[in-house]
Parts: sequence; structure tokens; C-alpha cells
Amino acid sequence: MGDFLIINNVTKTYLARRRTIADFILRRKIPYIRAVNGVSLRLDRGKTLVLLGESGSGKTTLGRLIVGLEKPDSGKILVDGEEVPYVGDKSYMRSKLRGKLQMVFQDPSSSLDPFMTIKDIVSEPLIKLHMPKNEILRMVIEALEMVGLDKSFLNRRPIELSGGQRQRIAIARAIVTRPELVVLDEPTSALDVSIQSQILNLLVKIQRELGLTYVFITHDARVARFIADYVAVMYLGKVVEYGSADDVFNEPLHPYTQALLSSVPKVGVRELPKTISGEVPSAINPPSGCAFWPRCPYAMNKCRNEEPQTKVINNREVRCHLY
Repeated sequence: MGDFLIINNVTKTYLARRRTIADFILRRKIPYIRAVNGVSLRLDRGKTLVLLGESGSGKTTLGRLIVGLEKPDSGKILVDGEEVPYVGDKSYMRSKLRGKLQMVFQDPSSSLDPFMTIKDIVSEPLIKLHMPKNEILRMVIEALEMVGLDKSFLNRRPIELSGGQRQRIAIARAIVTRPELVVLDEPTSALDVSIQSQILNLLVKIQRELGLTYVFITHDARVARFIADYVAVMYLGKVVEYGSADDVFNEPLHPYTQALLSSVPKVGVRELPKTISGEVPSAINPPSGCAFWPRCPYAMNKCRNEEPQTKVINNREVRCHLY
């Protein structure tokens, strides 16, 4: 695994709720949610890392940290040797990574301004980068063509488009600056099944043409298997297993990974897939020891009391007392 993207012991916490005047008067402590908890990952240039896990595992928060939309409490994220700046810091305007990191969000209906034209939406990142005006229109049309649309869409608005077309516009906006890394947060989950495969194939095509590095966030193991080079399985803010897609999908080591993959329906098999027992524990008050032990079929006393450390097994990282 390479060093184009380096995530080094990153942690991000949030208050469980907003402070009130009564909290200040009574000096009440508000509990924290540790959304990302000591995550370390590496990725080669031009490859795809999938962050896989259930809702609440910290995938989206980590994705936002990678592109600088959130600021880590501790740890560092580097892309091509440079630390990723938080977009709210003054250093962001001077960073070489400005415009090189982009994100595609889950629901294009909420991420695209319904009152703006497609031309204005796709050109917005170029305007913020102070690109020459005579270049902007050419680059916008080029980006639209890369996602399978043409210049007839320039003066249309998102409300006039289908869900698949809106997601293509969101992708065009992300690639118009010719970024080096794109984070894709569940980019197909809001789409009809018939459209999902079209968007996934489009993303693979664009990656090959532009040499992009992807961080792809999903809860769907079938989507992960299709697009991943590497997989990081997350549970309650931690990476519990990390390795090549072939290794993780063909021989999952962590009980949570095994449970996720066994819950996927199989073509031609009439049996109902197995489900993971229990619910995801509260992120405000997570279990002691290994966070997965209340749902794990192999839980031991050690799991309840002692947090497992990351171990390297056949080029795979796994956080489990079984190994």
C-alpha cells in the first residue's frame, strides 16, 4: 500500500447535543461522540479505497476529514506529501491541494442548488479558483461530456433532470477542476437500481481517463466488491479490518466483516441471508473493550474488558482478539 493518501491516527469528536444557557449556568458536562477514533490508513495513487460499514460507523465523517470539510481533533491527513488543510483556515487559500480534493455527496437533490443553472453549478469551483473566464465554459462543457451529457444541459436546472442526470452533474462539478482525489459518499444509494450500475461504470471510466484516486463510502458490500482496490471496514469510529479487496472479500478475518458479507443476498440462492444480531451500540456510551463484542458470536471475557490492538496478518490489518 502506498503513500499518496496517508491518514495517521486521526480522531474527530462532536458534542452529543448543543450547549444551552442552562448547561453554562449549571456547569453541566455534555457527552461527546467520537465519530472517528484513531484511524490510520494508506492508499496508492490512482486506486480506490472503499470505507465499508453500517450507518453511524464514522465513514462520512472520515470522508469529510479527507477533503478538509472537517478539522481533525488529532492526527494528520496527507495527500501527495502535503497536509490537508481545513477549508475554514487561512492556510487553505495558499495550499497546493486547493481544488485538488473534491467530494460527491449522497443525494444530488440536496447537494445541487435548484435555482442555479447547470452551467453555474459546474463552473462554481472554477470561479472560486479564479480561472480565466474564457476557459471556464470550455472546461464545463468538457466535464459534462465526460459524464455523458452535452452542452444542451448548460441552461437547464436540476429540477428538470432525472436522479441519474443530477448525479452526473454532481460528478461533473467534482471533476471540472481536474482533482487528484475524489471522495464519493454513497453516490448511488439514492438512485434506482437500474441507474446505479450506469453511475458505477461511469466512475470507473472517469478514474481511468483522469488517473483519479477514489475514497468510496458505502454500506453495500456488493457495490464495494465491484469498485474497490482496498477496503477499510469501519465500526463505531474504528477500522476493524483493512486490506486488498480480494483478500477482504474472499477471506474476511474480523467477525464484523464476516457478518457484513454473509448478510448480502446471493444470486440463485433462495435462503434468506444471515443478519447481524443486535443493534449498533450508542456512540455516546460505547461498550468497554471491543465495541463489537455485544453482537459478536465469538466474544470472550477478554473482549469485554480489553480493547484489541491492530495486528498485521498476511498483509491485512485486523483489530480482533481472535488473532
